Amino acid sequence: MYLIFGLGAFQSFVFSVLLLTKRKNKQADIFLSAFFFIASLYFLNMFSFKYSIWRDYPDIMITYTLIFLLYGPLLFFYIKSILGNRITIKKIIPHLIPIIIVLIIIMPFFFMDYDKKLLCFTDKFINLPLNISIGTFLQYLSSPIYFGWILVILRKHRQYIKNTFSYDENINLNWMYILLIGGISIWMIECLNVIALNFTDLEFPIRWSTSYYIKLAFLIFIMFMGYYGINQGGVFSKMPITDQIKITNKEKAKLVSTDSANEYTKEITNYMQNEKAFLNNELRIQDLSTSLKIPVHIISNIINSELNLNFYDFVNSYRIEEAKKRLRDSEYNNLTIIAIAYDCGFNSKATFNRLFKNHTGLTPSQYKKEMDA
Repeated sequence: MYLIFGLGAFQSFVFSVLLLTKRKNKQADIFLSAFFFIASLYFLNMFSFKYSIWRDYPDIMITYTLIFLLYGPLLFFYIKSILGNRITIKKIIPHLIPIIIVLIIIMPFFFMDYDKKLLCFTDKFINLPLNISIGTFLQYLSSPIYFGWILVILRKHRQYIKNTFSYDENINLNWMYILLIGGISIWMIECLNVIALNFTDLEFPIRWSTSYYIKLAFLIFIMFMGYYGINQGGVFSKMPITDQIKITNKEKAKLVSTDSANEYTKEITNYMQNEKAFLNNELRIQDLSTSLKIPVHIISNIINSELNLNFYDFVNSYRIEEAKKRLRDSEYNNLTIIAIAYDCGFNSKATFNRLFKNHTGLTPSQYKKEMDA
């Protein structure tokens, strides 16, 4: 088991180096690199227990409390960075304040006698001073709070995508959403395990085997994080998400009358049907606004209120109808289903299959078979 954790520490360190040495290194890569470096220290900490290094250097136990407080902020800054936000020192400082407070709280430990330090970590931590207990509690509380905060940001990001883009490949960050839910679960189990270690009478082998499984789960979390994180570029390269949202919110102050809404609805739908703008696989609401010379907020309002759709579903409904038409037409029999999907504006087979079945209740191949029958 320790060999696995050693490999995990090494792999996390490799991820950290790879991110720092990327040819097109971005600010987000720096934050994620720091996260992986902290992760490598987390796995190395296992060896301080195996070889009783902490007995010779008990300050290690408290130092790790401070180090682990960086997990949440680093992931938070990583997400903000890939969403187009520039992270400045001014933005970082508020997130360092809790860590500084914890440092002040636990500082007396570093000036304690060696024997008293060891006593703190014996007999199931019953002798742990109040200030150290508070610091440890804040350590375990910090990451779930940040992870939850990031989930809120990602949920808003999803909503923004649906109202702005006709595609979500490479920009939806679904992998991060899923991983964070897993990360929160691991942290919660770890907290329960810490309680079991220190405040219950469970047998020693049971308690520590649980700890191993938790760390193994975290290792898997890190592996997936490394795979997706290294390959994830910036989500918005043309205009930061923050700038786009500011523009949209400013324009939303204006409203249209019922008569104008009907006229705009006809103009937008006629344009989509006649010009087949949906065939552009990277169509954005800004592109539609430019072509029709209608402000973004009005197009968004019309699609939301008059058609009861978001921009993503609005455009893809046209793509599905076009795909259905071509699957029925013998003229396109020389093309594969996926080729038809790409020609209709889709960027991936998975997205096409999912949306097609949502609209028709059938997979594209099932639909074609029924039409050919």
